[in-house]
Amino acid sequence: MVKTGKVRAVLLSVIALSASSAMGLADEVITKPPTAKTIILAIDGGGIKGVIPATFIQHIESSLGKPSYQLFDIIGGTSTGGIIAAALTTPRANTGKPYAASELIDIYRKDGNQIFLAQRCEIEQCATYYADNGSGRGIEPYMRKMYGHDVSLVNSRNTMQSLPGNRVKHMFTTSYIVNNSQKKVSLPVRGRNFGPYLFNWFDAVNRPAIDNYAVWEAARGTSAAPTYFPIAHVGGGVSPRSSAANKWVVDGGTMSNNPAVWGVTEALRTGMALRLEDITVISLGTGIYEGGAGVGINSNAVKDIVPEDGNWSTLPWMVEKLDDLEGADHSRGALMSSILEAVQSVTNSQLTALKQVGLKYFRLEPKLTYSQSRMDNIDPDNIQSLLTAANAYLKGEGATIFEAVIHELRE
Repeated sequence: MVKTGKVRAVLLSVIALSASSAMGLADEVITKPPTAKTIILAIDGGGIKGVIPATFIQHIESSLGKPSYQLFDIIGGTSTGGIIAAALTTPRANTGKPYAASELIDIYRKDGNQIFLAQRCEIEQCATYYADNGSGRGIEPYMRKMYGHDVSLVNSRNTMQSLPGNRVKHMFTTSYIVNNSQKKVSLPVRGRNFGPYLFNWFDAVNRPAIDNYAVWEAARGTSAAPTYFPIAHVGGGVSPRSSAANKWVVDGGTMSNNPAVWGVTEALRTGMALRLEDITVISLGTGIYEGGAGVGINSNAVKDIVPEDGNWSTLPWMVEKLDDLEGADHSRGALMSSILEAVQSVTNSQLTALKQVGLKYFRLEPKLTYSQSRMDNIDPDNIQSLLTAANAYLKGEGATIFEAVIHELRE
């Protein structure tokens, strides 16, 4: 039988090598291994459903009487979770402090229509919502207003370090590079022309010419959900973009809708932790609609359009409103829904397994209905139902986990 110590060593090697090879990141560390646990807050993607993890964070902050920046060492997120992560770690000019979770809940409740601004297209195949409508509206102008148009990752990191009681040493948002030149590339290079990419403090400080993006770019890049929003163009030095490396990126949910594994690899890569035993992960989901994770097979047959028995080509998977497991339709194609659910579930399974070799891992995620699960359902009644679901979960099914989270943070 393989000894536990050897298993841990192998796992750590695999995790660290995977992170460095996937991103081509620097080897230097900027922190010494702490004597206490490295506590990671990782927040899933999910559009307007971000009101759910924002509600969880509000309960954490109120239970402990502290803001998030005094509770966590690393805060990272994907898509709407990345927007939250950046907000919790970027001091604002008017207050000198980051957003509190209660303020983020208000943003979801009141400003959804400013983020999900329906696009009017002269051609048929364009994204549903604007990046920028040219009149100061859309997700990009909103992000610039939210974080400050010229606040960089290094700026936010340095300002955070001066806040009394600050604990956060690292922040990241996930994304996926699809191009870095807008042109054809004869010999694409992973990490430059394509592949996973983290907007993050560590690399922004160590490689500012390449990685010191504006905070709003980190939020915009992680939330550029395909079909919903245009591909995010970040860096390149043309205003209002930063002078960091030129990139076109899409939503990090395409490869890591649950960013918790990235939290672990970042703790190891930056030197904030040396062993899995050094790490506690608090992972916040945006709710799961279990019927959306699959498709009806025979129930989706449509004469002359969708064949029987799953014998499907491009159109059914990508375009047709195929029935899911519960009979509701995948309004944007079954493939996108299945991918987002898959990458989220895989991360949870991986980290649950790593608990056996020393990792502390807590996951909070309520179950949702089909209507609640739509990431762009900004109807006020739906947002209220998401708030109700989050609060009910903390009092019911998730109460034991939440109490364990609070105990861990107190310790």
